[in-house]
Amino acid sequence: LLDDINLTWADVPILSCSLVSGLVDSVAFNAGSVFVSMQTGNTIFLALGAAGLPAGQPRMWVRALVSLCAFWLGCCFFSSARHVYPKRKATLSTSFFIQASLIFISAALAQSKIAPAFGYTNLDPQKAAHDQAKIQADEDHWAVQLIIALLSFQSSGQIVLSRTLGFNEIPTNVVTSLYCDLLSDQDLFAPLTANVKRNRRLVAVALLFAGGIAGGWLQRSSAGMAGALWIAGSVKMVVAFAWLVW
Repeated sequence: LLDDINLTWADVPILSCSLVSGLVDSVAFNAGSVFVSMQTGNTIFLALGAAGLPAGQPRMWVRALVSLCAFWLGCCFFSSARHVYPKRKATLSTSFFIQASLIFISAALAQSKIAPAFGYTNLDPQKAAHDQAKIQADEDHWAVQLIIALLSFQSSGQIVLSRTLGFNEIPTNVVTSLYCDLLSDQDLFAPLTANVKRNRRLVAVALLFAGGIAGGWLQRSSAGMAGALWIAGSVKMVVAFAWLVW
């Protein structure tokens, strides 16, 4: 446990975080109209709040600020691992155990409906029967902001780790830079084995998209938002144990 991990295929656990981002952001956006991984959107939501926008969402900026602050704190927390052998098996496993635990706590709060906006199941886009005042009240509930904070805090850990391990081409949280780097790559059409970074970028985009799709359909099922979070936490817990033998 005190040895550094073997970097061979170490990009695989990092890539799995893109899947997790798709799952948790699909839930967070439906529940609270903000993101917990992609902080660019939250920065714009916060800026719009200065003008009292968007219409009908007077407190979206508060949730965006909660997400941003939690993400910032998470970056400071997880990056402190550089002082205690950041590439050690035990260090990486502990980091992912913390991340998984925070998602599990969020899932439990959603499952118990303590956080009402995260407790929805069987969502139907064809039905507009929900009372808008109730939806807004659900989104403004203190427990919703708590879940947003927990999910944002944990999501910072994965991007910090991608930098620590040298996989800068897999930011795990966003795809804007991936699109740019991918499509401006002069070796974009090189053979499969000739451009590893391109391959990682393609897989990262596909996994984040797949996570978003899976999250959406889970929310339309009886598993609901909580089900998507339980799966996301389980993925990170598997990675936490995988680091111990990597």
